[in-house]
Amino acid sequence: MLRFQISIVGSLAGDPLVASFDSAIADLAALPRMFIEPDGSFVWRGTTLAGEAWQVDGNLIDRGDVLAYVELKGCCPVERLDEILRALSWPESQLAFQLTQRGVTLEEAEFRRLAATTTGAA
Repeated sequence: MLRFQISIVGSLAGDPLVASFDSAIADLAALPRMFIEPDGSFVWRGTTLAGEAWQVDGNLIDRGDVLAYVELKGCCPVERLDEILRALSWPESQLAFQLTQRGVTLEEAEFRRLAATTTGAA
């Protein structure tokens, strides 16, 4: 189970996110049990095969042609996080993960390593 409180931005090199608000909201809305509002706020809940409950709260922040960033908070299995990231044009485009409480930005591998710990990536 991954645990996190992050903002997702474009790559560490400063590239912007490539997904548009409209494409991201449509892709997220297609996920089973996803509840998403027209303003881009969403909640996704479920249960693992082992019966462990998970939930991710998020918000898509629009910047015109593309998303400015995406806020995510919660815990979920790796596969569920990957489904959210696919709505942001991953893995075709690189993403960077800001730990807002720590004031650091990480590449994907380091974020995943931290998120898999008991304290999580926050």
